[in-house]
Amino acid sequence: MTNKEHIEKVIKDTFEIIKQVYANQQEKDGLKGPENGSRIIFPKKRKNGNKKEETFETRVSEQELRFIFVEQLNKEIGEEGKNWDVYYSVETSTLDSYYFKGENPDRKDGGQSANFDLVIHGSNFKRIALIEFKANNPVEHEYKKDFAKLNNEKEGDELLRYFIEIVKTSKKCTYKNIHGKIKRLESIFRCYSLDGDNKKTYDFCLAPLELY
Repeated sequence: MTNKEHIEKVIKDTFEIIKQVYANQQEKDGLKGPENGSRIIFPKKRKNGNKKEETFETRVSEQELRFIFVEQLNKEIGEEGKNWDVYYSVETSTLDSYYFKGENPDRKDGGQSANFDLVIHGSNFKRIALIEFKANNPVEHEYKKDFAKLNNEKEGDELLRYFIEIVKTSKKCTYKNIHGKIKRLESIFRCYSLDGDNKKTYDFCLAPLELY
């Protein structure tokens, strides 16, 4: 298998597991059935900042996506790298420097490094894939920051670049909203809806709009 085929399998397995976990392992509801491929749970948070009533909702973030991805990545790698001889690093510095919103672009230090959520390295520790995780369809600026890192040519020409996201729903308006934000993305986009049909929602933002 190629590196891309391995990564695509990890993504598919991650989406399948996170779907089961979301359905059966939420802190506010307790365990609904047997263990679902991961020991992680979706934690609860106070609903709408309500301090008077003990009402809670489930928090969904990119952290659950990231941790389950790493679990599935380790399974794909296998014991001592027998299945796929790669390594990975987290919160990995970019090779280029960036200016953040509100900073002076004329500053003498040339900006500062940003971080990739996860980088996969070959057996020689050379970077082979850059990965960013996202959840809950945030504002466009949050997408642009990740796109700037992933699309930067200075990181290397042969790198695989992935933007992986989870959302709670896959309605038509969700598709249109996210699709408008990712139109400048040159990396591979994978998005999954936690409460939709598995076959339909895999890569749902790249599917024809009429499906939704």
